[in-house]
Amino acid sequence: MELFDAFDLAVASTAEIVKGTSASQLSAPTPCSEWDVRALLNHVIGTLWLADALFADHEPRHPMAPGRLPAADLAGADPAAAYAEAAAAALAAAGQGDALTRLHVTPLGEMPGPALAGFTTLDIVVHGWDLATATGQPADLDGRMAAHVLGFAEQAITPQTRAPRIGPARTVPAGAPLTDRLAAFMGRQA
Repeated sequence: MELFDAFDLAVASTAEIVKGTSASQLSAPTPCSEWDVRALLNHVIGTLWLADALFADHEPRHPMAPGRLPAADLAGADPAAAYAEAAAAALAAAGQGDALTRLHVTPLGEMPGPALAGFTTLDIVVHGWDLATATGQPADLDGRMAAHVLGFAEQAITPQTRAPRIGPARTVPAGAPLTDRLAAFMGRQA
């Protein structure tokens, strides 16, 4: 699967989960034990704004350290609209020229476009799964996207990069669906 297609599909998949999240669920717990649903939404929206800035090589509209929360409540009264705005900006930045192939300066140091796209797609997909799990929505991913993201994760996530934000991989049955295998690899438990 092409990098942009995987990113676009991840963003669209998570958008549906964001749309399916009700205001009454915003204080519900999530698989990310330190975040409730509102905080998780803020992280995902902040990640998209960060991706916009990193792919376009400009200062972030809403500064946020990777893996953290933005200083402001980006979800606001309409998380789906806030997500859609950030998603449009991130996709536009990723789709410009050589954004997916050139080197980018990130808070974690210089990063090639394919790695930046891979980590951003992984973050959006996994936190989409977290949001679906927290809000009782289906979390099944497109098989091609799940395979693409799992393949990237298996190459990029090492024992050294897991701690402290990513839990240890969990075992699943050999024939488990790709979505379950990805969630388990990222330390999630359904």
